[in-house]
Amino acid sequence: MSLTPAYDALVVHHRRIHDLEHLQAVATWDRLTHMPPAGASARAAAQAALTVLIKQLQAGHVLAGQFEAARQEPLQGDTALNFARMEQARRIEASIPEALAERRELAVGAAMQAWSVARQDNDWARFAPAWAPLVAVVRESAMRLGDALSLQPMDALLERSEPGLRMARVAPLFARVQGWLPPLLEQALAAQAGAAPLLEPVGPFPAAAQQRLCEQVMGMLGFDFNAGRLDTTQHPFTGGVPEDVRLATRFDETNFVPALIGTMHETGHARYQQNLPRAWLGQPLAGPHSAALHEGQALIFERQLAPEPAFCQALSPLLHQAFGHQPAFEPDNLTRLLRRVRPGRIRVAADELTYPLHVILRVEIEQALVDGDIEVDDVPAWWNERMQRLLGVGPQALFSQGPMQDPHWVQGMFGYFPAYLLGAMAAAQCFAALRRDVPDLQAQVALGDCKAIGDWLSPRIWQQGARHDLDAMMRQATGEPLSDNALRAQLEQRHGRSN
Repeated sequence: MSLTPAYDALVVHHRRIHDLEHLQAVATWDRLTHMPPAGASARAAAQAALTVLIKQLQAGHVLAGQFEAARQEPLQGDTALNFARMEQARRIEASIPEALAERRELAVGAAMQAWSVARQDNDWARFAPAWAPLVAVVRESAMRLGDALSLQPMDALLERSEPGLRMARVAPLFARVQGWLPPLLEQALAAQAGAAPLLEPVGPFPAAAQQRLCEQVMGMLGFDFNAGRLDTTQHPFTGGVPEDVRLATRFDETNFVPALIGTMHETGHARYQQNLPRAWLGQPLAGPHSAALHEGQALIFERQLAPEPAFCQALSPLLHQAFGHQPAFEPDNLTRLLRRVRPGRIRVAADELTYPLHVILRVEIEQALVDGDIEVDDVPAWWNERMQRLLGVGPQALFSQGPMQDPHWVQGMFGYFPAYLLGAMAAAQCFAALRRDVPDLQAQVALGDCKAIGDWLSPRIWQQGARHDLDAMMRQATGEPLSDNALRAQLEQRHGRSN
């Protein structure tokens, strides 16, 4: 007979929630990839109904007694930690009333529908009124969650994606990057201007050939196609559950690089998702616990591995096979191509030097929106001012290349953008430790063998699930808490004066 019947009942309950969230994830994937436009309203209503059902299960009266009883049971080790994660999740969910959760799903559906059309038509006037109700829901949710957890609104939103992390920790890290990055960017641009011209790949690059190439690279990186698939969408993403991971990318037949690099990014997410601890599947301890760690796994493949000469050596023959022989596909040229610095307006197409500034821009705006310092119609002006100040890029009349380019705010994902720069720091720190621990890594990668990367990450990050917060995870994986030191060292090595 079990000594922990109340806890055991909670385990069954969380598995049921996991199963319903699996359905929600697949419905979201279909909405973003295959759903016909006329289905948007019905899908929003259906997903709102599922959200309410999950909410009701999470707030059931029986659960309160089970939690109270479980507190008296002899829970130890990972079991005790899993229960602590259950309690925190319950506190967070309890802070958001059922009606507000339903409003959020309906607001997301309306905003997404408006965004998909207005983005193509560059129509801010159509998008803004559809987005404003969602921003109002986000503000109310942040206030309620903040009251429940004794946190400021932005910290409350951050808690959902980055437990334990506060803007007081984030802001100094970002300020440090803003201190050393602009001079390095200026230096890199000057060095590029004096270098020999790059050989540009010559298209067209058929979408079908790009998809085959992307799937080849996914296989090289260890993606399990028995537990996932690749599709196309407006904006790349990864979703699903460990047993069924869905990736989506987009193809431009004039340029294969965005789809390839974007797919490598999403493959990093997918490998993390596929390799979370299956023994705890459906439980909070299975994780992932940190959005920054998740982004870090993606950026290990996209930013750390892809521009390395060894990887370009392995990639070169695949490009020749996919698109025909041309000098631009030779390894040295590929390395320069993937390290090229070009300040621009699009975050997902940004180079590794300007990418952090794109993140800082978004974090500043979303904090102002959450705090009520600005309203929806103020966003374009704030965007243009910060794009000029941070990246030296002038005003843009195309909203689709400005504040409408990302889906995050349209999906209500406020508090997530810090994870991209924190993830860049985590990726550089992990890759530096990996190279230290696997001295012949470059030789292996040059032969197309990337297995050592997963072998290093799996026990240190992936299989840890939600055992640690961000700093603790980085400390046990690399020996140090998160910092910008490794990112700075790597960017200076790639783009410094000697290069």
